[in-house]
Amino acid sequence: MRPLIIIGKCLHTLPLLSLSLLLTITACKNNDTPVAENSSPSQKEEQITSTKDSSSLPPEVVVEVNGVKLTESEIKVKTNKAFESIKSQLPQDQMEQMRLNIRKTFIENFIVRTLLEQEADTRKITASEAETNQAATEFEKRLPQGITLESVFTTGGISKEEFLKDITFSVRANKLFDAELTIPTPTDAEITEYYTANQSQFDTPETVHARHILIKVSDKDDEKIKAEKMAKIEGIRKQLLGGADFEKLAREHSECPSKEKGGDLGTFSRGKMVKPFEDAAFNQKVNEIGSVVSTQFGYHLIKILEHNPAKTKTFDEVQDKVRELLTQQKKQEMVKNYLAQLKQKAKIVYRDAKDSSPQ
Repeated sequence: MRPLIIIGKCLHTLPLLSLSLLLTITACKNNDTPVAENSSPSQKEEQITSTKDSSSLPPEVVVEVNGVKLTESEIKVKTNKAFESIKSQLPQDQMEQMRLNIRKTFIENFIVRTLLEQEADTRKITASEAETNQAATEFEKRLPQGITLESVFTTGGISKEEFLKDITFSVRANKLFDAELTIPTPTDAEITEYYTANQSQFDTPETVHARHILIKVSDKDDEKIKAEKMAKIEGIRKQLLGGADFEKLAREHSECPSKEKGGDLGTFSRGKMVKPFEDAAFNQKVNEIGSVVSTQFGYHLIKILEHNPAKTKTFDEVQDKVRELLTQQKKQEMVKNYLAQLKQKAKIVYRDAKDSSPQ
C-alpha cells in the first residue's frame, strides 16, 4: 500500500471504499471515528497496543508480523519516495514531522496488509484476473476529472504492475470483509436524523453552464494591437447577434483550449473564474450574447446555457446517498473492530518503540 500523505491526511491508491476507510482508521488514527461504545475493553486497548519486545529482531528489521518482516531499507525507500512527492507542498518546519508520519503510516499499512493477506490465505480467498480488472476499471471511473491512472502512478510513485497488485489485494480484503462481517442496514429513523442534523451538506451553490470565445491579450501588446483585437472580437459579437452559431465561431476563433469543445467551460459556481468573467457570467441572461468582457487573459464573449439557483436538496433526493453513507460508516466501525481482533491474536514485534506509538 502506498499512501500519499498531505498535511496529515491519507490518500490511498486502493480503490475500494471499505479498505480505504480501514487504512484511514489504522494509519491516520482519525479521532472522528471512535471505537463503538459496545466494544469490549480489549478491543479498545488494541487500537493503540501491540507487542513491543524487540529482543528477537535482527537490527535491520523494523517490524515483524507473525513472522513476516519489514526491513529498514524497505521502509526508507518507501518513505523517501512518498516524501519527495509532497515535500514541495510543506512548510520547512513541518518536514521532519511529516517524514516521521509517513514512516509510521507505511509501517501500520504493512501490518494491516500482512494480517489481512494472512487471514485471506487461511480462508482460501482469491481474486480472479477478471475481478481485479473490474476493480481497476471502477477505480479509474471514480478519478476526478482531469486525473488519469498514469498521473496516479506518477504521483504515487508506483508502476502499473504494483497498482494491479494493490487492486488484487483490495479485492481479496473486501471479499474477506464480506465473508466475516454482517453490516446492519441503516433504519429510516437514522437516515432522517442524519439528514435533519446535516442539511448544510446537501446545499448546492448557484451555478452557470457557459461557453466563451477568447481573444488573448498580452502585456506586450501595444494599444494599436489591443485595438485590433478588440475590433476582431466585436466583429465576432456582431456575427453572433446576427444569428451565427456560437459553437462554430468558438472553434474557428477562440484562443482558449476550450475551443475544441466549442468554447464549453462546463458548469461552475462562484469563485471558480476570475472576477470580471464571473460577474458577467452570473449576471448575463441564458442564451444572451453579452458585451465584451475584459480580463487578464484577454477579451471574452460569453453565452450562458443554463443558470441554476442555489438550493438545498430534499430528503427524497438524497436519502439513498445518506443510506449508503451510513452503511459505510457502520462498515468502517466493524472493520476497525475486526482488525483489532486480528491484531490481538497476532504476534507483532517492533524494533523501536517510537515506530509503534499512536500517530
